Amino acid sequence: MPAELCKKIFMRWITNLNTPWLHFIVLGIVFYQLQGAVFPEQKTVIEPLSKARINALQQQWQTSTGQPPSQHQLAKLIETELNRDVLLQRALELNIHLYDSIIRQRLIRNMHFLQFANGKSEGELFEQALEMRLHLNDTVVKQRLIQVMQQKLSTDNPPPPPSKEEIEAEFKKRFRELRKPPLYSFEHLFFDREREPEVPSVVVKITQEQLDFQAARHLSSPYLQGHKFSRQTPGQLSKNFGKQFVFSLEQARAKTNANTPQWFGPIRSVYGLHYVWLSAFELERDAQLEEVEQQLRNDLNYAAQAQALQNGIASLREDYDVRGSNTKALESTMAVEQ
Repeated sequence: MPAELCKKIFMRWITNLNTPWLHFIVLGIVFYQLQGAVFPEQKTVIEPLSKARINALQQQWQTSTGQPPSQHQLAKLIETELNRDVLLQRALELNIHLYDSIIRQRLIRNMHFLQFANGKSEGELFEQALEMRLHLNDTVVKQRLIQVMQQKLSTDNPPPPPSKEEIEAEFKKRFRELRKPPLYSFEHLFFDREREPEVPSVVVKITQEQLDFQAARHLSSPYLQGHKFSRQTPGQLSKNFGKQFVFSLEQARAKTNANTPQWFGPIRSVYGLHYVWLSAFELERDAQLEEVEQQLRNDLNYAAQAQALQNGIASLREDYDVRGSNTKALESTMAVEQ
């Protein structure tokens, strides 16, 4: 471009700087930016939990655990509840309640329950329910809105699947925890308390005639949980027979080195006496990576998804003025209780 032409363009640009309309535009842009900095847009307020809601959280905790929550536990409960309020607010802002079929059917059902149907169509009932703001007071609807928002956050920010290295590291970390317990496979003859006096003669008959379980099963009383148990852990057996039964079976089996099927007992449970035909026993052992790999993958996926959801909620909270968080709400509640 010739030097003379460049000079003309530059001079014309300098001249335009003195034009009033250009000054007006520039000042407008400057004031707009300053307004955003000096007077930022007000965030929606998430109010502190009421005393009634905090008391309800404490009562729920005590009902499930048998003791009141500590200050730290109560603070966690309050934060979780505030997070739910944030999710609910965003769901309402996104009008999820207008499009979710489960919420729609719930509100229509509520209108029928309140006897407001009067021949109206489902669409009319739904619109009337919204006008009455029923969606803001129904616990099921609010829970659904929170659930949908949780799903949305998880879908919008999916964590990457665990790598082979992460799975191997988790396996090493949880090696002792993943150790495989012993496994018992047996069938048993059951004698309720009324038939307990018969047990010694039954044991003598089985021993003298060298009967296996199939030959002796007709001697048993009915047992609600069944007579055959395959590859059961001590924990599983405890649920069906009680801990004392498992302890006695472990002690009896430990006294013999034979791995052939044989009778043990009689062994007492919380229900009566059992004469046990132990057909197989597998020793406790270390787990192999191949057999627990899917479990580890699922656990890592679950942990990563839970963390991604928490990160999403934390990011979402920045859009709101969340009040009554942690310490302040907790101190207020404790002061009231005192």
